[in-house]
Amino acid sequence: MADERNLDEEPAAPGPGPGEESGTGGGGVFAPRPVIKKRRSRKERHEDLAQPDEFVEVGGTIVDWLVARGKIVAIVVGAVLLALMVGAVNRKMSATTEAEASGKLFQARQLLPAKTSTPLGGGVSFDLSDGADDATRLAKTEESVKQLGAVAQEYPGTPQASQARVLAGQALYQLGEYERALVFLDAADKARGIAGERARNLRGFTLLALDRAPEAVTVFAELRDESRGGSKAYATMNLAAAHEAAGDTEKASGVYALFEAEFPDSDLLSEVQVRASANASP
Repeated sequence: MADERNLDEEPAAPGPGPGEESGTGGGGVFAPRPVIKKRRSRKERHEDLAQPDEFVEVGGTIVDWLVARGKIVAIVVGAVLLALMVGAVNRKMSATTEAEASGKLFQARQLLPAKTSTPLGGGVSFDLSDGADDATRLAKTEESVKQLGAVAQEYPGTPQASQARVLAGQALYQLGEYERALVFLDAADKARGIAGERARNLRGFTLLALDRAPEAVTVFAELRDESRGGSKAYATMNLAAAHEAAGDTEKASGVYALFEAEFPDSDLLSEVQVRASANASP
């Protein structure tokens, strides 16, 4: 019979319910199916929690490595700590040493009469009191030089030692004690900063005073190469003067011309032009 069912056939899937769309055609949306979660036993959850994560594994490896090499690690850490302590102590001692050197440098400098400034050229000057007689001036200067020399010996390697040498050389230069001045200036020649620049400049003048002009040429040429601005202008003018003193008027003329080209706005220009004119005269 037509209305009888075949019991071997599976029943047809039910159609969409009220308010639902078919899953085929028209871009309909399938009805969500329930998610069946697999139940996990308490034992399985406990085993998962017991597994170490990556951070613990890496950290444990590092700790194991450190423990296995405990002696070496202790030596390295001890050496680092010792280096830090030594560095801190050295810095403290250096600061204390420089403070002491500054105090003694100031005391030695105070022995030099200082009211008026006598220019030496090249930015170097020496202070002397107008009212001091020759004997007083000589005695105070010699005592100052002695104390300045002591500062240089007691505090080697400090900026104060270089400054003390320059001051001693400058004082002796003013007294006409050129050989003695040169000893201090030679020692301060390699100093850094303004102390080194003044030492080399004054050393050049001292060599000129000792009739060692070719050596002065070398000094002023090096000073010109390493200087900038006004210091370079002074070094250029002094280099030309050193060439003149060495008897090489041609090179002196060339340096004077170089000065006019490089420093047309310098306050020294008029002086350089006078010197250049005198050098060119027969």
